[in-house]
Amino acid sequence: MTRRSCFLCQAAILAALGALASGCIPQAATTQGQSINSLYTIALGMSAIVAALVWGLITWSVFRYRRKKSDKELPTQTTGSNRLEMIWTAGPLIAIVVLFTLTLLTLNVVNAAPQQGAVRLDVQAFRWGWQMTYPNDGVSIVGVREPGPAAVLPVGREVQINLTAVDVIHSFFVPQFLYKRDAIPGHPNSFTVTITDPGTYAGQCAEFCGVFHSQMPFTIRAVSDTDYEAWLASERAAGATPGSSPPAAPAATP
Repeated sequence: MTRRSCFLCQAAILAALGALASGCIPQAATTQGQSINSLYTIALGMSAIVAALVWGLITWSVFRYRRKKSDKELPTQTTGSNRLEMIWTAGPLIAIVVLFTLTLLTLNVVNAAPQQGAVRLDVQAFRWGWQMTYPNDGVSIVGVREPGPAAVLPVGREVQINLTAVDVIHSFFVPQFLYKRDAIPGHPNSFTVTITDPGTYAGQCAEFCGVFHSQMPFTIRAVSDTDYEAWLASERAAGATPGSSPPAAPAATP
């Protein structure tokens, strides 16, 4: 195989690995998730460029300067090069500054405080379920083990999610939000999301919390603002009011 063919083969492998890795990231369904996805994509692209340079130069050096039976002396040695030193110093420095700046910008989006009028959803985790309360609307839903509760949220509006836990550490995780946050007893947590696309999004406790950890799913159903208000009205009419405490967890079975 010629050096050119070897380089093209490596480039094809890198492209395939990049496509495979990008396919593992869920399609972001929130504004915050889209910012995270953009950061991941840029970081992955920069990593692929660095990998191609390093592997390409190593492979080129191995084939170009490999020892032959006829070789009796070492090839010409380079003892110093100001140009090369400037390149391998400035290149990584620029890459770090770019990634640092983009990370700060992404964190500003992800951790931004909610604006006035945001929907508030209080989530209380317990073994082995979730209680989701809309304190401004007098609605609460509870789900124990599978299939878990199904919360309805509006598309295009900021949603402030406040997390607490009754017993041990749990974690609120919706893969398509590209974001998760722990629910810690005695230490309330909160974050803000803006869902961009209607649909049903599966969630799960992502912190091992005991024997029925795998049976703590929940669902987020994103609907239009009109459908959201209609759902709240139907829940109020059905008498769904905030509960004072979650239901007792079922006893663990061997």
